[in-house]
Amino acid sequence: SMARSSSSETQVSPQSIFFCAANTAAALVCLLAAILVLRLKLYRKVVYRLALYQVLSAMTFATVEASEIVFVYYNSDVSVYAKVCTVIGWVVVYMQWTKLLFTMWVTLHLFCFA
Repeated sequence: SMARSSSSETQVSPQSIFFCAANTAAALVCLLAAILVLRLKLYRKVVYRLALYQVLSAMTFATVEASEIVFVYYNSDVSVYAKVCTVIGWVVVYMQWTKLLFTMWVTLHLFCFA
C-alpha cells in the first residue's frame, strides 16, 4: 500500500518515499542517456535508435511511477482517484510492454545483424 492511514490523516510511508526517489533517479539517468545519444548523434545506427526508444520508454515509466506519490491523498475523492488510477495504470502497463518490445527488437537485431 502506498500510504498508511491514521485516525486523522493519511501519511506517506518511508517505502513510498524511497520508491519515489529511486524512480526519480532512474528517470534522471535515462534522461542523461537520451541526451548523450542525441548529442553524440548515435541515433543514426539502428541499434542505438532502438536503445534510445527503450531509454525513453523507461524514462516515461520511471516518471509515472515516481509521480504516484502525489496521488496518495486522492483517496478522499473516489471519483477523481479512480480516473487518475486508471490513467496511471494504463501508462505503466503500456510502458512495460514497450520496454519489453524494444528489448526484443534490440536482441533480435544484435543476433541477426551484428
